Amino acid sequence: MAAQRAERGARGIDPLHVVGVGVLSGLLFTVGLLVAEAPGELALDVDLKPFFLPYLLIAVVRYGFLTLSAGLGAAIGEGALDVAEGYELDDPVGFIGYVVGFTLFGWYLHRVANDPTARRAQTVAAILGAFGQAVFEGLAFLVFATDASPLDAGASVVGNTVTHGVVLGAIPLVVLYPWLEPLVEKESGESD
Repeated sequence: MAAQRAERGARGIDPLHVVGVGVLSGLLFTVGLLVAEAPGELALDVDLKPFFLPYLLIAVVRYGFLTLSAGLGAAIGEGALDVAEGYELDDPVGFIGYVVGFTLFGWYLHRVANDPTARRAQTVAAILGAFGQAVFEGLAFLVFATDASPLDAGASVVGNTVTHGVVLGAIPLVVLYPWLEPLVEKESGESD
């Protein structure tokens, strides 16, 4: 155990790998958002966001700083589009929600699930991550939208959990993951 820690300390975390994962996540998510959000909202504060893109990236990297980097990258990509569309008061809350949601996905998939390659684990992780993000969006909607009721916020959480976690989360994730499985970084017993 001590030898593993010493080896890890000598090795360190490759900052370029961490930054690269964040940049790739941000670029993929931003391009995906431009396509997925084109139709507009499906219902009051419910839209389509391609969560499967950061999910795929997180699924192939080890849990730790790489997962956090992917979540931050996706949040920055969304934030850049928010600024381009017109900054709103709820955007910082949404930013935190993205980081939390994508980190929850990685935590469940890589730390809680017995087999991160299992479709069931991927589906649960995708829904959990989307729910984590949707809760922040729902709270922001309730606080900052002057005409929003708790029922509206609840509908937003449920709707976004379904669209982000199932429709553009779990379904494309379980379909596309087998093609990326050869790229999966193997766990070495410790997290970053």
